Amino acid sequence: MRSRSYFGGAILLLLSLGFFAQVAQAQTSAYPDKAVRIVVPFPPGGAADIFARLVGQKYTELWNAKQTVVIENRSGAGGVIGSDVVAKAPADGYTLLMVTVGHALNPYVYAKLPYDTKKDFTPIGVIANVPSLVVVGAASSANSLKDFLAEAKSKPGTLTFASSGAGTTSHIGAALMESLGGIEMVHVPYKGAAPALQDVMGGRVDMSVDIILSSLPLVQGGKLKALAVTSPVRSPLLPNVPTVAESGLPGYDFMAWYMLVAPAGVPEPILVKLNDDLRKIAALPEVRSRIEGMGGVVANSTLKEVREQLNSEFDRWAKVSKERNIKVE
Repeated sequence: MRSRSYFGGAILLLLSLGFFAQVAQAQTSAYPDKAVRIVVPFPPGGAADIFARLVGQKYTELWNAKQTVVIENRSGAGGVIGSDVVAKAPADGYTLLMVTVGHALNPYVYAKLPYDTKKDFTPIGVIANVPSLVVVGAASSANSLKDFLAEAKSKPGTLTFASSGAGTTSHIGAALMESLGGIEMVHVPYKGAAPALQDVMGGRVDMSVDIILSSLPLVQGGKLKALAVTSPVRSPLLPNVPTVAESGLPGYDFMAWYMLVAPAGVPEPILVKLNDDLRKIAALPEVRSRIEGMGGVVANSTLKEVREQLNSEFDRWAKVSKERNIKVE
């Protein structure tokens, strides 16, 4: 009797597993069968918003307009407000989030977050990596990053750098420079790139490490001087501007990545589909042209690669935030 009961239970278990596998497969094959929402935790017009709209448009085209992708801007608190919306959304693949480097930094600089960054999200893929420019005002006496770093080292705690706010890309890029260069500067946070760069142009702040999308037009217009680019290789848009690594900080490599993530628990087949389709989007000539035209580098990472990248970024910024004592009140 026990033997019959055991085998009967085993058969029922296998049948149940088969049934649930068929249900999961059916759900995945039907995905998406309603509108997909990409939350951007920053205001409209910024890089994250631009890339989210590009990805959303191409997902819709790739899915033959079967379902549209809606972009929703939920800005505030350095990306925390929008991220919290997605962390608490159903794990069904219909609510996604476009994040950048601050996603990997926030767990270490905020005393408390309404979610667990490492446990409540799962990465899908990266669409682009974008360098920043180290810029000073057009009237600045600094004509090279080497000279600027030498002055910063000789006058610790004197030179200033502007950022778009505590924990933003411009803050992180300069903090990494301080960490690798063994220098101390005064951080002057602003509410956005525009006012920060305005004060750099006016000579009220000495320097900024600003993403190339917003700083390049000002460099080309003669309002800012570009001392260096933060990528490991020179930018094709500014081939005569050296890298930070070439300018006295070997090993410096800072690119803002734009990563699509989902709430933790989204079924793996849906993650695979989203990643596969994102890689198809990245391979489109018009997408490559658009990203490269903005100074970025197209990414094309597998699920395994993007998971490894995010874990590496968590480790990297945990170290830098501790060394530089970066905190957001």
